[in-house]
Amino acid sequence: MSNATHTSTTKSNGAYIPLRYKLLFSYLILVLTPVIVIGSYSYVSSVRSSEEHTRSNLEIAVKQIGSNVDYRLADVIRGSDDIFTDQALSRILSGYYLDYEKYTITTQYIMPKLESAVNLPILDTKLSVFLSNKNISEFYYISEFYFDDQNGKGQETQGRQYSIFHMDRIVDRDWYKTLPMTYEAKTWKQIEDDVEKGGISFLRPIINYETLSPIGLINMNVKLKDIFYDVDFTKLGDNSMLFVIDGNNHLLYSSSRTDLNPNLLSVAKDGFVGAPDDYMQIKQPITNMNASIVAWIPNSSFQENSEQVRNLTILICMVSLIVMTIISWVMSRYFSKRFMKLIRSLKAFKEGDFHKRMVVPGNDEFSQIGDAFNDMASNMEKLIDEVYLSKLEKKEVELQVLHSQMNPHFLYNTFSSISRMAKLGEIDKMHEMVRGLAKFYRLSLNKGEMIISIDKEVQIIQSYVDIQRIKFADRIIVEYDIDEETLGYDTIKFILQPFVENVLEHAWYDDEIHLFIRVALEGEEIVMEIRDNGIGMKEETIEQVLDPSEKGVGYGIRNVDQRIKLQFGKSYGVSITSSIGEGTTVRIRFPRYAK
Repeated sequence: MSNATHTSTTKSNGAYIPLRYKLLFSYLILVLTPVIVIGSYSYVSSVRSSEEHTRSNLEIAVKQIGSNVDYRLADVIRGSDDIFTDQALSRILSGYYLDYEKYTITTQYIMPKLESAVNLPILDTKLSVFLSNKNISEFYYISEFYFDDQNGKGQETQGRQYSIFHMDRIVDRDWYKTLPMTYEAKTWKQIEDDVEKGGISFLRPIINYETLSPIGLINMNVKLKDIFYDVDFTKLGDNSMLFVIDGNNHLLYSSSRTDLNPNLLSVAKDGFVGAPDDYMQIKQPITNMNASIVAWIPNSSFQENSEQVRNLTILICMVSLIVMTIISWVMSRYFSKRFMKLIRSLKAFKEGDFHKRMVVPGNDEFSQIGDAFNDMASNMEKLIDEVYLSKLEKKEVELQVLHSQMNPHFLYNTFSSISRMAKLGEIDKMHEMVRGLAKFYRLSLNKGEMIISIDKEVQIIQSYVDIQRIKFADRIIVEYDIDEETLGYDTIKFILQPFVENVLEHAWYDDEIHLFIRVALEGEEIVMEIRDNGIGMKEETIEQVLDPSEKGVGYGIRNVDQRIKLQFGKSYGVSITSSIGEGTTVRIRFPRYAK
């Protein structure tokens, strides 16, 4: 059988990338896209939610601080209400009394009332009552001082105090001139030395309920640190700052770390405007005072939560990515193995292994491809077998035809020689020739087989030469060089005889002709050589002899060449070299072959 060689050219535009990695890359893209999108969206949403939640919590905290401050302010106001709403006290403070009556009224009613009012708030309060009625005697505490060994400064004693003063002490003061004295007037204001001492005064008029005109002034003085006790920056964060500003944006009180940037406090003290760029501001009005609590919270406090959310988001995304990458790798490896099984089967099919079949478990597209491949391979194997067998049969027929064409030619020549001998009366030679012919055909028939051993082929040519010696007497000199190792191989029969016959018919140059017949191994090939010392041939004659389209000379030689090519392939056959007057050499090549 002659195998046709097909050359497959694969177009390559770049480096080879296995399907496994292509699948893995595509899976990773499909995984990364939603992970990045969802992760980014989750991060932004979480940060926004965290910031809103943090701001809400801070606003609640600031509001709670404001409520606590309002409670303390209301407590002081409640102490003033004890005096303001007492109509009997108002009438007493508006009356005129004799000296002995003054003492009684002061000790039995006014002083107990003031003491009750100053003790009503939970804070240490200094109560001062200013009266327009000079008939009521003044009464006041003299502030006591003690020496502080730590800073070397005198400190005023703390505690609850109440005093009575006449209005002419304050009527010329600027703060009094601008003070509202209506029935509902309530004013928180730093007067006199409140700023230096860190205090603030709650001011409201004492009303004559008969005329609804002011007859005096209530001043309840408290410490800012007591009123704003709950204004503590630690409730909002270590780096936060809390301020209390009045209605004119003047700073009343602040709470912050001492190691914070002093420029921030100086900005707030000089004129409160707003938070710096890197701070968030929350403002909470104080109900019982014309003031507000302002909180400055650094943006970094939000970023801390944002960083936690970011780190958590990244962690979740990384874990998801790792898990999905492992799943993608397993899936790509699974599909790649199935593809590789298909590729291996196709490669085996390409290399001529038509018995290869695929076993693909499951019920999906791969199993359908496997079934289709198996069906294709079976059909292809069947078709190839049919074509191969048909070619073998055709070749066998052609060989038989060519061989059958050889027998009549040789038989005709032999019978012609016998006929001539009969006419000449050479009965003995005729008898020997008939016996030689019988031996020749006994060897060559070979039960109708076209393939014989080289040993028999050599015997056939020896038998043929013996017959020709009878015809040409002793004019034929033949030498044999047969490699015994070649005798065990097979060949097609009648490949030497046509060349010897051609020598005896056309190569005579003298009365004698010398023939040299050699059979030898050359590598994986067997070479049969017939060399003579005859007249030789021209190059044009050699070309005509070997030309398949030539119908004239060299029929027997072409017959042998065609039979060898049919049996062993076109790379084998007959080659001829010749020189005029020197002789001709014929080489027959075919592969080592044994049935």
